[in-house]
Amino acid sequence: MGKAIVKCTIATYEIDEYVVEVPCKKDDVDEIIISRAWKKLREEEGGSLPYGNRTSEIIKRID
Repeated sequence: MGKAIVKCTIATYEIDEYVVEVPCKKDDVDEIIISRAWKKLREEEGGSLPYGNRTSEIIKRID
C-alpha cells in the first residue's frame, strides 16, 4: 500500500492550508484519496474545521 500527500485549503478570512499524508492503493480514485485526507485532517484538528470554501489537490502519490 502506498501513500498520497494532499494539500487541503480552507478560504476563511485568511487562507488556511494544511498538508496531510494518507494511505492509498495504486488504483484509488482521486476523490477517495481527497475524502480520506479531509477525514484525517478533521480528526487531527479535534473534530471540527472552520467554515469556508474548501479546495484540495493531490501533491504526490507514492506507490
